[in-house]
Amino acid sequence: MKKFELQSPIAVANFIIDVAKKEENPVTNLKLQKILFFLQGYCLNKYNRTLFDGKFAKWQYGPVEEEIYQIFKSQWSMPINSPGTQMRIENGVIELYHKEINLPQEYTEKLKSIVIKINQKAPWELYELTHKHSSWYSYKDDISRGIASDYTNNEIEKCFKDNFRGMLNRLG
Repeated sequence: MKKFELQSPIAVANFIIDVAKKEENPVTNLKLQKILFFLQGYCLNKYNRTLFDGKFAKWQYGPVEEEIYQIFKSQWSMPINSPGTQMRIENGVIELYHKEINLPQEYTEKLKSIVIKINQKAPWELYELTHKHSSWYSYKDDISRGIASDYTNNEIEKCFKDNFRGMLNRLG
């Protein structure tokens, strides 16, 4: 497989939203956060590198990529049916656009299958997977005081492997 370029968090979030919508199983902001987290863990495990250039904070409800949280927080717990819109100004003209991932098809197909598998779980199941893992649980006092450090790539990868080892074996 060819190497892939680092993606932006919003491009990956839009990819997840699109896959979920096509599967008629839209995501909420909470579920989007968990899928982003586990997708990052998958890439760290499978390809030994991150998929996107975001960081995950340790919050009360688990891992949160803050840029994505801010974009979709107005959705509250409602399903997200539209990609995140961004704006650029060129020559005095305002243009709205949706950032998309830029990956070879072999990667997008693999990532799509991971998103579909993870999205089949209920939000509370994904919440429990992150909260029972030492990468969150060991820091719960710091999290409650708002002083927890961000997740490390090792913590993200280990949380994915510990929760989805069986899926990895099936996907190869």
